[in-house]
Amino acid sequence: MTTIVSKDTIQKLLKDIKDIYKNPLIDNGIYYIHDDSDMLKGYALIIGPSDTPYFGGNYFFELNFPTDYPYKPPKVTYCTNGENIRFNPNLYKCGKVCISLLNTWRGEQWTSCQSIRTVLLTLCTLLCKDPLLNEPGVSKTHQDFNKYTQIVEHCNIKIAVCDIVNKKVGIYDDKFDIFYTYVKENFLINYDKLLEFVDKQISSEVFKEKPSLYTNYYTMNVIIDYESLRNKLAECKNKLQ
Repeated sequence: MTTIVSKDTIQKLLKDIKDIYKNPLIDNGIYYIHDDSDMLKGYALIIGPSDTPYFGGNYFFELNFPTDYPYKPPKVTYCTNGENIRFNPNLYKCGKVCISLLNTWRGEQWTSCQSIRTVLLTLCTLLCKDPLLNEPGVSKTHQDFNKYTQIVEHCNIKIAVCDIVNKKVGIYDDKFDIFYTYVKENFLINYDKLLEFVDKQISSEVFKEKPSLYTNYYTMNVIIDYESLRNKLAECKNKLQ
């Protein structure tokens, strides 16, 4: 069945796409590519910012625009998942993105003045220093606060860095090959800092015995093994050079 797209939607999408291509958000670690064959679909890669548990990670999103965009928001699907890890309170393992801008959470809702740019910048803010604080009612004194951050730090390197670079089956989706050049570039740029972080964790008394961390939030149970991650990072670098 043919999808009927309104003139307003076409004009707004063309305006948004032109804006994001003319003034890209690469300095924010954000890459966007619109689908060549489906005007109502786009894809994004956000590289985890420095000074956060997400540093250097590759976080993929798919954007599906309604036929009455911009009067309704796009449906955004989060696509970096694996090993039962909930990387962020707002990013569900099923792919749902839960934020007020997309009308999927309470708070200030979508308006037609929003754009692809504002969606991408909002998604980037989710990858923050203390992600569990995004969960209502949680403070830094919560028993899961530090453990959750430590799990995300470890799985960011294991899954969002190494497994993506290696295109691991079940983790990596080939539709994001359009970004793989940027994945490689950012890995090589961030490699030394990632290795420095891993070495620091290896020398830490906290992780010396390769502890198993469990959180009541999202029922995650992860063995923290930074020596293994060091080897994975080295293997990734050898693969790309």
